[in-house]
Amino acid sequence: MNRMITLTAAIWMGSTVGLAAQIDNYTPYHVLLAKDCNSKHLEWLSPAELNDLIVQDFRGQLSSREKAAVDRFNNEKIECADVTMGATCETVSYLRAMTKAQILHRFAKFVCETGKECKGQSDCH
Repeated sequence: MNRMITLTAAIWMGSTVGLAAQIDNYTPYHVLLAKDCNSKHLEWLSPAELNDLIVQDFRGQLSSREKAAVDRFNNEKIECADVTMGATCETVSYLRAMTKAQILHRFAKFVCETGKECKGQSDCH
């Protein structure tokens, strides 16, 4: 429990999204998935698949006020400025922004309701 509080506080306060911190930045999201749809193993979605769900699907369901909040908290351009490939940094930045905007629980529920299931890491249909 203390670890979860520490991780949530670190995300809220804006800890860096360096390579070592990226796994921990997924923890609050993974906890919500485990609560809502553990048997689907959606924690195995690749960062690119997860990013597509955020940017292409979930964002479209947000109110203009919620979008503005996510945009305000999303530090992707700063945190990911030196990242040249991959979707992990952008995805983590969005997860952190949704945590700060207090809508991460809605995103986790949205992911659970996509109909996707995973058999292994990045093996999701």
